[in-house]
Amino acid sequence: MNEKTVITPKYMLLMIMGVFLFSFIYYLVGTRLFGSMLSYYEYLVLTIVISITVVGGYQIFFWVQRNNYFFKTRCFKISLDDMIPFWPSWIWVYNLIYYIMIGFVIVSVKSLEYAIFLIFGGLVLLFLQSILFMLLPAVVPPEWRAYKTDSLSARYLKFTQRVDNGRNCFPSMHISLSTYIGLILYPTISYWAWIFVLFIILSSLFVKQHQVVDIVPGVILGWFVYLLVI
Repeated sequence: MNEKTVITPKYMLLMIMGVFLFSFIYYLVGTRLFGSMLSYYEYLVLTIVISITVVGGYQIFFWVQRNNYFFKTRCFKISLDDMIPFWPSWIWVYNLIYYIMIGFVIVSVKSLEYAIFLIFGGLVLLFLQSILFMLLPAVVPPEWRAYKTDSLSARYLKFTQRVDNGRNCFPSMHISLSTYIGLILYPTISYWAWIFVLFIILSSLFVKQHQVVDIVPGVILGWFVYLLVI
């Protein structure tokens, strides 16, 4: 996010209204489809806490992006990466399915206490990823970001890359977080949790945001944090 970006009162009002709207949607879906015992007030509290955590977490992420220039930058491309096609259309999976699955987590939690542990686990994961990004800045080959923006998907991918300096590839945070979320959701949605993780892995490779070497360490890190915290 650009440091000069100004959040206007109109935009702030829209965000506040969005919190109330989404908390009400979570309440309806959680109580009617997942048997949640949380009240609307508890869902509102949970939505506010998650919103603040996500916004604050992104500030840590962007701070690391601006400051991870102390150690040698590496590229872990292998020959297998050349065999993987570039499909910009997968950026929609890469970026948007995340928030759908986080929504599933919110509507399926059974108590605020458990939800706080889940949020804490997310912060631990962010902290560990940030340390790795600082100590081991890694990039994809620069030619992977030289493509024509001749489609909506390609333009959206380019927009995503403008807020990402590309020095945070190893291990993949997309993969570690999706693994963490998948483990949380497995008792609720069974094998669909692993399908979600698989789609995130494929999208990371197809949009060339990550290399094959970035994948397994991301899975291991997400699994480790889940076992550590939950």
